[in-house]
Amino acid sequence: MSGNPNEKEPKYSEIAIIGDFRFDVRSLTLFDIEWQPVSLRHQSALVLCELAKSPSKTVSKDRLVSAVWGGTFVSDDSLVQCIKDIRKALCDNDRKLVRTVARIGYRLDTYQPVPSFTTNQKPSIFIENIQSSGNRKISKVFATNLRDKLVLVMAPRTEVRVFTSTGNQTATDYIVQGRANVSGDCVKLFLSLSEVTLHGHFYAESFERDVSEIDQLAEDVARKISSVLRISVFNHDGEKYGNKPDGQLDFQQLMAKAHYFYGRITVPATAIARTTLQVAVERSPDDPKALAMLAHSTTQMRPYIRIEDNEAETIWALSLADRAVALGATSAFAFRTRANLRLWLLGDHKGCRTDCVRALAINPNFYLTHLTLATSEILTGAHIAGIDRIRSFVSLTKIDRQYAYFQSLIGLAWILAGDDVAAIQFASDAYERLPDSSWHAMVYAAAASVNSSITKTEEFKKMIYEIDLPFTHFRSLPFADVKDVEMLESRLRAVGLGAEQTNLT
Repeated sequence: MSGNPNEKEPKYSEIAIIGDFRFDVRSLTLFDIEWQPVSLRHQSALVLCELAKSPSKTVSKDRLVSAVWGGTFVSDDSLVQCIKDIRKALCDNDRKLVRTVARIGYRLDTYQPVPSFTTNQKPSIFIENIQSSGNRKISKVFATNLRDKLVLVMAPRTEVRVFTSTGNQTATDYIVQGRANVSGDCVKLFLSLSEVTLHGHFYAESFERDVSEIDQLAEDVARKISSVLRISVFNHDGEKYGNKPDGQLDFQQLMAKAHYFYGRITVPATAIARTTLQVAVERSPDDPKALAMLAHSTTQMRPYIRIEDNEAETIWALSLADRAVALGATSAFAFRTRANLRLWLLGDHKGCRTDCVRALAINPNFYLTHLTLATSEILTGAHIAGIDRIRSFVSLTKIDRQYAYFQSLIGLAWILAGDDVAAIQFASDAYERLPDSSWHAMVYAAAASVNSSITKTEEFKKMIYEIDLPFTHFRSLPFADVKDVEMLESRLRAVGLGAEQTNLT
């Protein structure tokens, strides 16, 4: 043993699961099931910490007093009061979590099953202990520490509920499994995600990092899990309601159905989602998410199709978004939706960014907010910043139906930034994944216009012929500089997509 702190075997987990609560022994912070902090006096938190270090084992009164008060003399009443505080904070009225062991001390029973949850709640995810390859102690310690850090990073994310106790496993929707192997200064992590009831295992990926980058690894893994989970919920959660009439569904089922059809990313599916959301808003007219989702139907298909400006539609959508923000002051989705409307309907980059900042103050990891901000950055000249934001926060995942769009947006940014090689790489990847999309074909055409070995092929010429978006489609995007549009049109003209120069309006 070198004495390196990373090689020391921890005697207890950094996160104690206590019924419906979690306790971080490092920060002495107690969290409820939604990972909101629960008030607890400092001395009481110290007592709980000492109990959590020896889960399911009796801790003597003398040890507790010594750990909390040191050499200071205190009466038994001080310890008893701390135990009362802890039980009150844990809602442990029947004393099944903090048990009194007569004449000896107290025992913390951490792993208590929680009740099943209804479909009205957020998706829940169970993070198993990360396994270690081989028997090397350092791999085991790293796996334990990584799992604890992953829980801490995942827990505050508002879109999921995180469980780590085996007693919760039957109540969860998704299971995360991992295997870590440390070799020298490098760690290799294999991660998989499974859906408990219908779809089983559906995602796996490997990560390689330096062992010193454990915090960043936990961030990267958490972001990937959130992204994949979001995609799974979008693609499957409302699938079971897809063919059921809206009148037969409750509010949460209506929302799930709308999510599902939004995830199809087609005009007919968007129309179905909009109709379903109108019913949802009728049922719950003050629900900010339903209002925001309904407003979002106006921009759902941009920039895939040409949409004529409609003042009445714009006013209607913005009024819904304003109401969603007013009713949902803590809803990142509401602020992001209004930001998106301001971007696409008004070309108001300043207003868009103001709302995005407010959304990120609520949820710093909300990928849709970062996507909207990245789009604004790309269309206002901050091309590299937009690319970096997409790569850092949107989390590119090939199972995502929007993956091709993310690639095309990056390709467009590289065109504007003047890197033709990178532009062709990303734009061609987007087009190959969705060759029937005129948007992806148009971005690829603009990117490849400088490469005659591509543009002279019959396949490319056929692609140009089949594009059904108007030559002026880039003008419907909220570019801040008309010169960017002129440059893109000149590239399209070079490959035969625009026969005549059209005056910009």
